[in-house]
Amino acid sequence: MPRCRHEAHLNTDGLCKPCLSAIRAEEDAEWALGLEEARPRPIQLTVGGTYGDRSVSSRPLRRPTKNGLSVGVEWWTKLRKQRADPVGPPVLEAQVRGQIPLFTVPRVLGDATISAIVGRPVGGWEQARLVIEAIEAEHGMTAGWRRKVAEMVRLALAVREAEGAERLPEAMLRDLPTNGDVVRLVLLRAGLLDEAPEPMRFSRKDQPSRTPYISSPAPLPPRAPRQCRDCYAWIPAGRRAGFVCDPCRHWRERTGQGRCCRCGRDGLTLRDDRCRSCHPYRLLDEARPASRRFTQLVISLPTGKGGPFEAIPVGDREIPDYDERRPALHTSRGQEPLFTIRRDWASVLARLRSAPAGEPPLTANARRLVEEFARDRPAQRPDYTKNTRTLTILLYWLGADTAVFERDVYDLARIDVNLAAKPVCQFLRIRGLLVEEPDLHRDSDQMWIEATLAALPEPVASEVRTWVKVMREQGPREGEPRGYDGIRRYLSRLQPTLTAWTTTEGVTSLASPRSRRRTPWTECPDTPAEGWPRHCAASSAR
Repeated sequence: MPRCRHEAHLNTDGLCKPCLSAIRAEEDAEWALGLEEARPRPIQLTVGGTYGDRSVSSRPLRRPTKNGLSVGVEWWTKLRKQRADPVGPPVLEAQVRGQIPLFTVPRVLGDATISAIVGRPVGGWEQARLVIEAIEAEHGMTAGWRRKVAEMVRLALAVREAEGAERLPEAMLRDLPTNGDVVRLVLLRAGLLDEAPEPMRFSRKDQPSRTPYISSPAPLPPRAPRQCRDCYAWIPAGRRAGFVCDPCRHWRERTGQGRCCRCGRDGLTLRDDRCRSCHPYRLLDEARPASRRFTQLVISLPTGKGGPFEAIPVGDREIPDYDERRPALHTSRGQEPLFTIRRDWASVLARLRSAPAGEPPLTANARRLVEEFARDRPAQRPDYTKNTRTLTILLYWLGADTAVFERDVYDLARIDVNLAAKPVCQFLRIRGLLVEEPDLHRDSDQMWIEATLAALPEPVASEVRTWVKVMREQGPREGEPRGYDGIRRYLSRLQPTLTAWTTTEGVTSLASPRSRRRTPWTECPDTPAEGWPRHCAASSAR
């Protein structure tokens, strides 16, 4: 398709149906006439609606006549009119009121936008003009102030029409070049502003003498986290203003700027031909050139060691593999993960099996925990050996400075019969190093009951759930709940009958009169061991 450059079915004009609709709706005379100088157009996206009866028609634009194909005279008239009065792209074109946008993006508003809407009638301007004049008279503002504020108010009202909103959302005032606070006040008094849950502020400075009409300004919003423009480190919220972290500000005091030989960025202060974030990788670059493509992202914290980053060590080249001989990388105490996923411990065990014989290397804290765990467990006992090995693998891979998730312990023990989980979890729980998993401590009979009830339709499931609750409260001794194992025995005998009632007998409720007439109670055994308890049958009859 030459107009939208999209592959589709074409008619005799060489146009697809969406382009035919767009040509008629937008009065695209160049493509209606098939001129050679006509430029391609973007693909027309239609969601749910149509242009109208005429625009959706796929009839050809050029119809056969005695002298061949021809186009209506009106298209030539439209073309001459369009070329005689060229109009640039629309600026803040008014949209249909009440539409909900799929998404919103920040607008770039400037002097060109203000000039484009000069003289255009804007809805709501008369109400806003009266408010501006009242503020000017009340506080003795100058005519220059009135003109500047009027420009911004007209611009905000044009944005309101372009959004198709009855009242302009307060957050969109961020896009105004200036005077956002006074525009907020004007639109609020004119009833044309959709207020945010919390009052917003658009000026970063306190100017009480220049803005007497704002008696109680909204507080300044806290500084959001941002990235350093030099090293890309995240600067936490609440730190000093600017987009350069403190270490990079000191690094900029050095002389010599240019292009970093590692990351390729230009205009940065260099040392050894490397910027500050690439400088620690100089030893790795010499030993492993492939690592030139990677850089570790960091968070600029207010505390810690100052000065440049320390060089990352390379390790001894005489050992078989540097990564195989050192402990795994551990998180520090108090470090929170960005996101958590279940670990695949099979790859960890495969790595340990391919490593040299012997126990994996541990940190001093991890070794102390393993020795404490194995102190009263003789090495000749195989079951004790598997417990110690489980703890060793966990501390080797995760470290001893952070808590271990109980799910990780059971996932590790599940893939190897020579590993155990329960004693290790007890040991870590006593020392406050275990993050328990609630799902692992749920009663298996209770989980079976809940799964069975979930398979029943409502309201039968709710009624049986009430029965389970009553049975739970009637234990063999006063004050003791009935065990889920006994309730499961009852429900397992009742499950086939309940399923048959709800699927084939059409039972919708165990308490409705219709269900009592259609419920074959005689099929339910009379003894508690065979089906419903006697007190349950009586309560259902009620």
